[in-house]
Amino acid sequence: MAQHRILRSRRLSTNLLSNRQELASAPRWVAGLCALLTVGCGGDDTTSVREQTAVNPALPGGDTPATTVGPFYAIATEVYGADFATSTSFIQLVPSLDVAEIDIASAREYNGRATVGTVGRWLFIMDGEQPIVERFSVGADGSLTLDAELSFANYGMPYWTIDAWGNTMVSPTKAYFSNPGDGSLIVWNPTSMEIVREIPLPELASTDLELQSSPAYLRGDRLFRLFSWASFDTFEFSRAPQQLGVYDAASDELLALVEDNRCPAVYSEPFADEQGALYFSNHVWSPMETLVKGAPPSCSLRVLPGETTFDPDWQLRYADFADGRQGAVLRYVGNGRALADIFHAERTTITSETDPSELGQSSNWRLWTVDLESGAGAPIEGLDFKPGGYSDVHVGDRSFILLPSDDYARTTGYELVDGTAVRRFAIQGSSYHMVELRF
Repeated sequence: MAQHRILRSRRLSTNLLSNRQELASAPRWVAGLCALLTVGCGGDDTTSVREQTAVNPALPGGDTPATTVGPFYAIATEVYGADFATSTSFIQLVPSLDVAEIDIASAREYNGRATVGTVGRWLFIMDGEQPIVERFSVGADGSLTLDAELSFANYGMPYWTIDAWGNTMVSPTKAYFSNPGDGSLIVWNPTSMEIVREIPLPELASTDLELQSSPAYLRGDRLFRLFSWASFDTFEFSRAPQQLGVYDAASDELLALVEDNRCPAVYSEPFADEQGALYFSNHVWSPMETLVKGAPPSCSLRVLPGETTFDPDWQLRYADFADGRQGAVLRYVGNGRALADIFHAERTTITSETDPSELGQSSNWRLWTVDLESGAGAPIEGLDFKPGGYSDVHVGDRSFILLPSDDYARTTGYELVDGTAVRRFAIQGSSYHMVELRF
């Protein structure tokens, strides 16, 4: 359990008011909330790199004809030191995921937990220990050329990430960067590599707990972001109604704050189905409060296409399709079906004295699929029990699950094929994200 205790992801807590010093002095399970599920952990904000941008005038796609690139896959993996106190990330480009082993010998190296993103004809990489975004043009042979950098050093962020957990790409000229330090959104331009404006955190309901925010999700011309509250010192999630912020993505104006208290803490990464319905779910920690403290059971909510409020007639209760079990982390795989992480409480003993963090990290979770309309669900064949949380990645029309070994030394990538997990590749370290480059 020691390694699991160290390696919990800040993606699971997204504590907007914490800082690096608080994490260092917090209980080990809190200090370890920066590993499993794709959030970069940075140090103090003392970077002296140029604040705005350094751009090569010869931008890709400018005066030179565009060449066909890809498909390539930029995959990120993190290799930990012996004491798990330090780590190095490797970003490797590969032409295929149908290989037994992805070799990282020629990968780019970064300190801490680096993340990747893409928009236009570029690959973006963010270092794990400096709030700096690097932009690379991609050659037809998969070569990378650094042509710009942008620093967010003046925004006091305790950690940062360029993937969907910390950044929302709208277009080649607009993106929203989430600041977990104060809950604001930073609007920036991926083409000019300039910061445009800052959108402050809206005035929210008063609570004694700490603000938690979902990643921002763009649907059409509306940007959605869920605000909730929790304390990871007392392992308590707010009973106050959470609030759904809806922004105009053209003007960046906050249009509405919508309250709902049916499902606790649904600030995990949202997703949309083919029709445009937007789904919100919880992390693996809130079900532990249910099992140990008798808190309300977890469930998921949705916003129907064309609407900006939660559907009052729909909620997905994990217990309804998983034989009374609690669950979390709903992720879409297509055709009306989603993944869900289900906790099998029958495999352990739970009392009022049970440590919720130990419970969440125990290997009593199993991935299920669920039909979002009928509510029917079943475990995924080919996958065993594991600790809470997982990384899912969609490239093209393929869906992958990345599962690390118990010691986080290796990761196996499984493709979901007709409800079954099929092993595709392995990679050194704890791999958590990848993007497809095809243009």
